[in-house]
Amino acid sequence: MGNSQSIRKVNYEDIQYVIKNSEIHITINTLTQEEQDCLLPNTLNINKEEGIINQLIIKGNKHVKIIIYGKNCNDEKVYIKYNQLTSLGFYNVYIYPGGLFEWLLLQDIYGSSDFPTTKKELDILRYKPNKILNIQLLEY
Repeated sequence: MGNSQSIRKVNYEDIQYVIKNSEIHITINTLTQEEQDCLLPNTLNINKEEGIINQLIIKGNKHVKIIIYGKNCNDEKVYIKYNQLTSLGFYNVYIYPGGLFEWLLLQDIYGSSDFPTTKKELDILRYKPNKILNIQLLEY
């Protein structure tokens, strides 16, 4: 409504397509440096991300499709990254809101051939969102 532009989101089937067609997509994650061991295939190396984005800007290649994913559905960093890229003029930017946690759950159920990662992660709950409702507050 109004003047706001909605954030474009993709689902796991779109990610499967992106993995099979990586030459026409760039996949970026918002995980920390320490969490880069288990990623979606063809995810841009975190240390090369800035340089590649700068090259795209210099070449005027702002139509490239960029997919951003984070740790889980509560990872707010994907929205920060989305806003950063769109403010630089990229207009085919998408978010995979389920993040790595959803992907690993699907991998656990359906297998790594349909839901591949760069490493087999045994501790899926490492990527779960933090709970927010059932937290005990300080009582007097």
